[in-house]
Amino acid sequence: SRCQRFDLHRIATNLIAQQLQSIATKEKLTLEGAAAHAIARGAEGGMRDAESMLDQLVAFCGEKIAEADVLNVFGFTSQQMVADFVGRILRGETADALALLHEQCEAGKDMMKLMSDTIAYLRDLLVFKVKPDALSDEASAETRATFAEQAPLLETDRVLELIDQFAAAEGRMKWAPNKKLHFEVAVIRAIQTLDQTTLDQVIENLNALRDGNPVAPTAKRSGKDVVTAVADRGADAGYKANESAADVNEIWSKVVAQIKTRRPFIKSWIEEAHPLGASGRNFELGFPNDQRMVMEHLSSRANREFLEALLKEISGRVWALKFSLKENLPAKTPVAKSKNAPAIVREALEMFKGEIKT
Repeated sequence: SRCQRFDLHRIATNLIAQQLQSIATKEKLTLEGAAAHAIARGAEGGMRDAESMLDQLVAFCGEKIAEADVLNVFGFTSQQMVADFVGRILRGETADALALLHEQCEAGKDMMKLMSDTIAYLRDLLVFKVKPDALSDEASAETRATFAEQAPLLETDRVLELIDQFAAAEGRMKWAPNKKLHFEVAVIRAIQTLDQTTLDQVIENLNALRDGNPVAPTAKRSGKDVVTAVADRGADAGYKANESAADVNEIWSKVVAQIKTRRPFIKSWIEEAHPLGASGRNFELGFPNDQRMVMEHLSSRANREFLEALLKEISGRVWALKFSLKENLPAKTPVAKSKNAPAIVREALEMFKGEIKT
């Protein structure tokens, strides 16, 4: 006889939750939607495991099952709590993040499971930043809404750093008697990492100094402070309520022309930006929906300060840049100019926003 190989694929979380709701309806059980999703996440892609967990819940809780019942019986942590925990880390709220971690430990939650849930959440956040539609079958609508709020708080490379740090901490926790200690250290280090200046930012600052532009010192991370600063810069009674579209386009065309000579390595990124208008001190730039990473690169502290300084030099006014993703904006990708190039070359051009010069 010959061996046969079968590839058994994980079932999507939303599909498991829907099937559990169908079973509950047939068996005349009351199963909350959040409870169905909690069971589906705990089953990790296995429908049989999910059905077995539902049987256990019926034995313990009767015909009415809430999310709290699932969390208490199996020791799981709610998705909302994990989202809140990660949100505190992303905003640099060290004390609040450690307080929430302490609450979960006192409630008897498994620290290894909480660490695993944290890494999984960061992974989903990373995927959402790259391709939001990829999680339509895995994450609930509420979770995707939370991702949309948290995604602008940090860049993609920062999310990768957090995943690496927590994964390393998870490996240490497996053999440590005091798992909470290693978890707390991992949280503090993660928040400190978010405050550190990256090599890319150092290079940007050096280029700015070379061009004679001032470089502001890196401020500590604080979500509330950032929002306040942007709001204050945007409100100025001395500016016109709205700048005309012709003036905005003229100013931006001069900026693009200067960038090609003064900082050519961001030229391909800046070509994806579309001037949307100006209101007060705010100069608005829009990007196509598939250019999220380009927008994140340009919205980094060094690039933003360089562009705002260039806008001031050209227009004689102080501007605060606002970036946003917009639908129906044409992408200006140079790949279209290289249709005859091999597939691997076109992929490289798309990744690095390059073009073939002859």
